[in-house]
Parts: sequence; C-alpha cells; structure tokens
Amino acid sequence: MTTYNILADIHTHSISSGHGSNDTLTDMIKCARTRGLTLLGISEHGPDTPGSCSQSYFEGISLAPRYRMGIRILYGVELNIRNLQGDVDLPDMLLSRLDYAIISMHPPVFTPQTADCNTDAYIHAMKHPRVRFIGHADDGRYPVDYRRLLQAARDNHVFPEINNVSLLPDGYRTNGYENSRQILAVCKSISLPVLLSSDSHGCAHVGDMSHSLSLLSECNFPPHLLLNSNPDRLCRICSGNFDELP
Repeated sequence: MTTYNILADIHTHSISSGHGSNDTLTDMIKCARTRGLTLLGISEHGPDTPGSCSQSYFEGISLAPRYRMGIRILYGVELNIRNLQGDVDLPDMLLSRLDYAIISMHPPVFTPQTADCNTDAYIHAMKHPRVRFIGHADDGRYPVDYRRLLQAARDNHVFPEINNVSLLPDGYRTNGYENSRQILAVCKSISLPVLLSSDSHGCAHVGDMSHSLSLLSECNFPPHLLLNSNPDRLCRICSGNFDELP
C-alpha cells in the first residue's frame, strides 16, 4: 500500500477570515504542532470575501515571525478571482510581500461562467506575482477544462490542490469527488505535483487530509508528486525555486 506523509498544511484560515471559528493564529500553530506538522501556512480570504481581512492585515502579517513553537510558518492569501480577466483582490505590491497566494472562485465574488470562460479566468489569474496554487478547482459550480487548465498551470509553475472539504459527503461544493479524480488523472499524466489542503477554518481540521489521502490511494497517485511530504521543497516552490520539478 502506498504511503503518503503529511507534514504541511498551507490552506488554512483563522478568526481573521471572519467566519468559521474563533481560533487565533496562535491556536492554529499549537494545533499544527500537536498533529505532527512541521509547516503551517495561513491563507486568509482576500478582502472581497464578506467579513474578511482588509489590505492592512496583509501588510502587517508579512512581517510576522516565520518560526513559532517549533513550527515553520508561511503567510499567504486565498485570493478571489474577480472577473474573466483574472483580476484578484490584492494588488501586486502586497502580493510580493506574502509567501504565496492561492487563486479561487467564490460566490458572490465571481459569477459562474462556461467552462471555457472559467478556465480562461484561472489562467489569467496565474500571471499575478506569488500565485502558486489553484484553490478547489473541483467545484462543479465552476466547470473548467481540466486538461487545458492543468497544462497551463504546469507551464506557469502553479499547482492544483486536492481540497479535503470538497470530498466531504455533506460538502457544499458539487461533484468534488469525480472532479478531483479528473484533476489527479491529468496531473499524473503530465507529472504535475499537487497540494493536499485541509481548508480548515480554525483548528478543527488542521492537517486533516483523510478523504484526500483515500482518493490518492484509490487513484494510485505517485508519492513523489505530493508536495505536502517535503516542507523544504514546498517552501522553495513558494519562493519561486522550481529546480526540483519533474
């Protein structure tokens, strides 16, 4: 049986995202330590998400300590794609001060379009500085052309996530299981690494990749294409070093 090591979780949200829990950054770090992680990334929602952080939050968080309680910390953002041109809700100047960015489509910020239009919007958004990951592109509410999207991601050194929340039996995203299978199949065929994400809002699910890991095993996904098992490599990718990519 294939073994996958999970040492990093970099799609997480604290109380600063304005919904989901009252857990602080310190709470999240303590939780990551108890669950055996060595790398935690905090990626609060961008300002267009109702109740989330302002631009000033992202200015300040970029100066926060990178090591706490024995855990390495990255500070990123889950950006909202705003339109078909791929505009996002933080300026490039602020993005350049963060460790990484995830690009996602969320209602009510982005109205679902056709698969071709949604795919184009993702590809345009990949051009922004610090964008390294595609958030929950498995959501059937936002159909995409996976072959075209993931080939463009490979060309631009951007990596899709397999989002554990999308695989929950009672999840609010649609067709997450089958779409995640398609993502893994294309990534396997083009040797594109993937990131597993808890998408935890607070401490409750930090490091929880249980459904994602089951799917990886089911799909016989190669362990060397999993970014979570090598935090040093993941940090180098976030900083723009892609020398180790297949």
